[in-house]
Amino acid sequence: MTMHNFQLSEEQTMVLETVRKYVQDVAGPQALEHDEHRKFVGEAFADLAETGMLGAAIGEDAGGAGLGMLSLVVAVEELAKGCTSSARLFLNSGGQCAMALEGIDAAADLLGGVLMGESTMGFVGPEWGVTFAEDGGSLIVDGVAEPVTAATEAQQFLVCARSESGDAALVLVPAASATVEPSASLGFRATAPGKVVCAAVTVAGDAVLARGADAEAAFRRAALASQIGGAALAVGSALASIEHSRRHTSERIAFGKPLARQQAVGHKLVESRRRALAARHLAWHAARLVDLGEDAQETAWFARLSALDAAVHAADEAIQVHGGYGYTVEYHVERHYRDAKTLEVLDGGSLAPRDALDACLAAQA
Repeated sequence: MTMHNFQLSEEQTMVLETVRKYVQDVAGPQALEHDEHRKFVGEAFADLAETGMLGAAIGEDAGGAGLGMLSLVVAVEELAKGCTSSARLFLNSGGQCAMALEGIDAAADLLGGVLMGESTMGFVGPEWGVTFAEDGGSLIVDGVAEPVTAATEAQQFLVCARSESGDAALVLVPAASATVEPSASLGFRATAPGKVVCAAVTVAGDAVLARGADAEAAFRRAALASQIGGAALAVGSALASIEHSRRHTSERIAFGKPLARQQAVGHKLVESRRRALAARHLAWHAARLVDLGEDAQETAWFARLSALDAAVHAADEAIQVHGGYGYTVEYHVERHYRDAKTLEVLDGGSLAPRDALDACLAAQA
């Protein structure tokens, strides 16, 4: 029987403290301005990349820190408390792109550039249904994806594509070869979201990074990063909504006492925190299973689903307890609400985990 240590290790605590300081000094104070003006948060990422945080979940033999999935989860959650757009970009670079590239010899230099923050890469997952066809020694890639994180700032896109027969390919598409348009998104405004159109793009040579079983393995690694890291992002957003609500209700006086001491308000905060902490436990548990080399797929889906529900619930309750203030940008909670609702559709949204879990239960019947 596998035993779990529920305390963070010294290295994981270091990751938490490093990211927390970045949030306090950089990401948090700039979050409102970046979101309101759709200013790309990647400009401030160089400092974080220099600490090695983008390589937290990547093995040392691949140029990472070798600290495991739980370190990635801790980092994303902490980032999301201060700036969900920063957390989303971190997950895109240090999670989806980096984990897809890990272990692919032909992608070693690409991975190094991503981990050092030297290049911005967009990730187009298999959920977008991008296809490819053989053309001699090249692949012809077709498909549309929207919204793609960092699309309008990316130099290249890491694309998961399939042929009509279901064969998998992980390919690199230069931004210049695709048509990229900015997306006027509801949430994650500071991630440079955009629509990426690959119209009969020719991909040849070293740009075809993996085929067949190797590509399928890359898809699975990126999917786990998306599911578990996405859960951590939602948990961080939920905890931020709760903290903003706690501060507001502690300062706001109604009927002679702080709002926080009104039973109806207190119950809202308790329920929001209960959901957030339960989702965090699932996300951390899924990450630990990955680090132990065990099957984490079902737990990852449950974590994702629980975290999405917790984020939307906490943000909605935060709007309620803030009253009219909740709809103004300087109170943060409307931003967390928009981001939480956006999470319900990104990367398959809340429907994908429900469909996946239905399939798991059917297989066990």
